[in-house]
Amino acid sequence: MAIINEPDFWLVNLATHTAQHAVDPGPTFNCRLPIFPSQTSRLPGDQGKQVAELEFGLELEFFKKRGAVAHPGPILQTKQTMEYQVELGDVTLAMFTYGTPERPLGVVWKRGDEHDIFWYSGYGQVNFDPALFAKPEDVKITEPKPATN
Repeated sequence: MAIINEPDFWLVNLATHTAQHAVDPGPTFNCRLPIFPSQTSRLPGDQGKQVAELEFGLELEFFKKRGAVAHPGPILQTKQTMEYQVELGDVTLAMFTYGTPERPLGVVWKRGDEHDIFWYSGYGQVNFDPALFAKPEDVKITEPKPATN
């Protein structure tokens, strides 16, 4: 789990009750939430930047901005879906949506024989609760080691 309260953020392991704390050095404090960050980091320059623009909360905007058109998709998790798809170089990204208003059910990253799927257990807006962005309690927190030159 990640808790982000710029400039602080914590990466929390709920199984071990441990967390790593870090501080965004700035100068800007813009939170970006790419869906497939580990795959994006392995892609060359511009291709990696384009794939990184597929972010949580901006999924539908990402596909529509690139001209993707919805087509009837398969039934997934008992829901009739619509499918969007874009190709960015050798990477194919797909999103399956359902319902009205339309919301993501799954997002797929595929490159050659590799693929990854992110399934959504729910999607929507909730009222702001500042406690959700607080320093985690009841976990052992480690601080980052100072950089050495």
